Amino acid sequence: MTISRRRAERSLKQKGFVQDNKEHRRFYLYVDGLKTTVRTYTSHGGREIDDYLLNLMKRELRLQSNRQARDLLNCPMKGEDYVRWLREQGILR
Repeated sequence: MTISRRRAERSLKQKGFVQDNKEHRRFYLYVDGLKTTVRTYTSHGGREIDDYLLNLMKRELRLQSNRQARDLLNCPMKGEDYVRWLREQGILR
């Protein structure tokens, strides 16, 4: 199952990620106005995120399963829920 890159990028921005406009499309999570260590990036060339890329993004986003990554990128998981989960895991304070 693939996810549109544009949809994923739009979803990341809605959830508090900010795009860094350098070579790659890097996205950094900001919480309460502060940049965190949680980040990911998408490719310029690819239009779809396949299972292989989703697995890589899952690790970058500090998620435990591809399903969580799909939920984050397809919008069932809200930004507040994601940040709460990161805090429960001890990734964010």
